[in-house]
Amino acid sequence: MFIHEAFNETLKRYRISGRALAEAADVSQSMVSQFRHGKKGVTDEMLDNLLLAMQQIAPGSRSYFCSLVAGESLGSLGVKQVIEGISEEEIPQLLVAIAYRWKNTEGGKMAGELLTL
Repeated sequence: MFIHEAFNETLKRYRISGRALAEAADVSQSMVSQFRHGKKGVTDEMLDNLLLAMQQIAPGSRSYFCSLVAGESLGSLGVKQVIEGISEEEIPQLLVAIAYRWKNTEGGKMAGELLTL
């Protein structure tokens, strides 16, 4: 798998928009789009900045990206192992990412409706 393919797959899996990533990494949306579609490469420093921003938006996304590039699967890791593997600083980010993901599910929508009653 090419790096840009792993990058694009990671953004899709973690539902990270190009706009959100561009803002978090302080780069243009066009640059993110061109890289994720293989039209333009990035420097090592730029890739590092994008991966750091990706990780801030969706904890675990950087590891997933790296596993795709390495051709290894993180699927064998259980939720407990993933949670134990994150730092204390990443816990709030993980909770926000979980809430964001849940908000877009049927269960999350139902809970949101109950809160507005």
